[in-house]
Amino acid sequence: MDDGDLTARLQAWARGRYWELVGIETVSAAPGRVVNRVRLREEHLNYNDVVHGGVISSLIDSCAGGAVRTLRQEAEIRARPHATSDLHVSYLAPARGTELVAEARVVKMGRTAAFTQVEVRDDAGRVVALGLVTFVIGGRREPAG
Repeated sequence: MDDGDLTARLQAWARGRYWELVGIETVSAAPGRVVNRVRLREEHLNYNDVVHGGVISSLIDSCAGGAVRTLRQEAEIRARPHATSDLHVSYLAPARGTELVAEARVVKMGRTAAFTQVEVRDDAGRVVALGLVTFVIGGRREPAG
């Protein structure tokens, strides 16, 4: 599957889901790497007029999950879904501007866990947050019966 196919697959998967509600969109995807962005709106700001930390953590989690998804087949994900088991965010600077862009990469992909790193930049190019996200990969699901 080429990178354009991976990007389109992630974009289609996110439609109608939480990502879309928040305004998170996939910009590009390659095996083990994803770039997501959120175009900032008034609703994304906290009472200090900077981006709410929850928006940033959602961007980090979505980007990291997408990066893991690029390394797995759809049938495998259905049989053994992955889910966030640990999300660590370091907020480095107040996030302002018109958009935030997150870039995630899978550091290690195992049979039962995946480890990712994410960097979030504002539209001035400043790193405003760093994330480490661990995913657990579930055991085989039993067919519904």
